[in-house]
Amino acid sequence: MPRPYHERLDFTTVLPLRVISHGTGGPKMVLPHWHQAVELAYAYRGHPGTVHIGSSSYKLTEEHLYVVNSEVVHSYETFLDEDNQIITLLLPQAWLRNVVANEKLPIWGPLDLDLRAEPYQELARSVHTLATNAVMEPDERADYLASLGAEYQLVGQLLKHLTVNGQVNSDQLPLPDPLRQAVTEIQNNYGEAVSIAKMAEQLNYSSVYFSRYFKEYMGVSPKVYLGQIRLERATQLLMTSQESIQSIAMKTGFRTEKNFFVTFKQRYQMTPKTYREKYAAEQSWS
Repeated sequence: MPRPYHERLDFTTVLPLRVISHGTGGPKMVLPHWHQAVELAYAYRGHPGTVHIGSSSYKLTEEHLYVVNSEVVHSYETFLDEDNQIITLLLPQAWLRNVVANEKLPIWGPLDLDLRAEPYQELARSVHTLATNAVMEPDERADYLASLGAEYQLVGQLLKHLTVNGQVNSDQLPLPDPLRQAVTEIQNNYGEAVSIAKMAEQLNYSSVYFSRYFKEYMGVSPKVYLGQIRLERATQLLMTSQESIQSIAMKTGFRTEKNFFVTFKQRYQMTPKTYREKYAAEQSWS
């Protein structure tokens, strides 16, 4: 039986770090998004999938840590089971500003860290302690205090070894406001006919420049992103409702049920019906 999604700690603790174990619930796709927190994705076991940070993609590899700076666009394509697991650690932006006593947050890199490498031995110990306690759900006070100590050690190591003082690239920079506006519009209106050309015009960009600008930060074109949103929303409905496949296709912006069928099969190598039958029970745990 798949293990459920679990949040070990929350932002009300002394150090407001959130540690999330994502369980073993099969396929899990997280669309491009951003938040006001630094996200650390730790491949706890195996090779659970792919993380996209900005315009770069990384195959999640065991004992590697992937750094997502605050307000940077990122997404995941994973398959989670007992042999392939991921732990997410979140540090809120507001708290970090107080720690560094500076209005400007530090930018951290590189984005893919092999925690077995010599410079990251202390960081590795902190991350492993937090990840293990998240997966095992310890109850003893000693385990909680060990996690709390590991949290402080983690932040210290990030500031000591990962702070970037020189040039940074777009994968480490926040999403610009015009693109936030475009992404919000796509997310709100995916079920309708969305004109990328009209969206570009509203932002005072040419269609060609807008598509290139969008892809630089999001990793995919506006058209592809719109398709991803529609497919992800449709997948959610397959897992959480008894609506017909035709109804789901129409509700999520696909022109016809056939178009939905073809697009879905290209992405998941199975039909929507088969996907629902195979993974609905597992998704209830995630």
